[in-house]
Amino acid sequence: MTERRRIVLCTLGGTIAAVGCPGVNGVAPTSDTPLLGEKLDVSGLDLELNEQRISTLPSAAIDFMLIHQVLAHAESAADEGASGVVVTSGTDMLEEVAFALSLLWTKHIPIVVTGAMRHPGSVSPDGDANLVAALRVASDSRSRGLGCVVVMNDRIYAPWLLQKRHSTNVDAFGSALSGPLGEVDEGNVHLFSRPITGYSLRLPDDAEFPPVALIRPGLGDDGRLLECLTDLGYQGLIVETAGGGSVPPCWMRVLGRIARQIPAVYASRTGSGPALRSTYAGPGAEIDLQDQGLMAAGLLDGPKARVLLTLLLARGTSRPGIRDAMSAYGA
Repeated sequence: MTERRRIVLCTLGGTIAAVGCPGVNGVAPTSDTPLLGEKLDVSGLDLELNEQRISTLPSAAIDFMLIHQVLAHAESAADEGASGVVVTSGTDMLEEVAFALSLLWTKHIPIVVTGAMRHPGSVSPDGDANLVAALRVASDSRSRGLGCVVVMNDRIYAPWLLQKRHSTNVDAFGSALSGPLGEVDEGNVHLFSRPITGYSLRLPDDAEFPPVALIRPGLGDDGRLLECLTDLGYQGLIVETAGGGSVPPCWMRVLGRIARQIPAVYASRTGSGPALRSTYAGPGAEIDLQDQGLMAAGLLDGPKARVLLTLLLARGTSRPGIRDAMSAYGA
């Protein structure tokens, strides 16, 4: 008789754990929320579930210190013999939470991130279904070595390609460049492919996370917001450029100055496709950006490039090291 698989569930809050707030017409995750596993029927999953409530926050309130704390819980679970880890989070920044964990996760057991688009009090909540699917993936023997993945709406995704594309629909998530890695149906886990390993890093236990700005230019933007970035203490900059790498030409003077002071990276705001490197040479185009010292983010969008740069700076990575890390994602 095979030993039951032990899964550690780390809950952070979010819609999946939201309840009505007294006197307020709305819901939020609170410390009064029942543990997710208490009402979940896992009898058909043949696993032992160990739930750890780490926080009760909306995902926009999650910071890098909390990610570091989640990582410590997950690593302890792996060292103590768990077969997998599931993390529940709010979905608004779920892709960033998952990408950060994917960069830091080095254990062989899977870590699966999930959440919900509809809260438990709505007409058709999806949290339980997403959580059961995530538990199936985390406990499946074929998931070993998969790293960190996201499971939403019965689909399995690689975090670095994942994007939330709708604010309310249960089918909110997708990967424009690759599609899902697999799916869950009728209680079975189907893996179509395995993610290409991008970049991984280790942080010191006392890591501090420096502020990194994320700025997107718009039509007619004169760039005045850039002027005060370094004075405000920012230690890194991500510019989410138009197209493959275009900013208003009037930005170039200040961008060049910033890039000489702090690491600066440009990404595409399109949501699909790379930050270009060698196509356009006019003022404000990607060749001009590189001439001023900015680095390309490859296929990473702005929010994920910011996650990567923040973690690299927290580790004290040099500029060549930052460039190499971005290159791992197609730069």
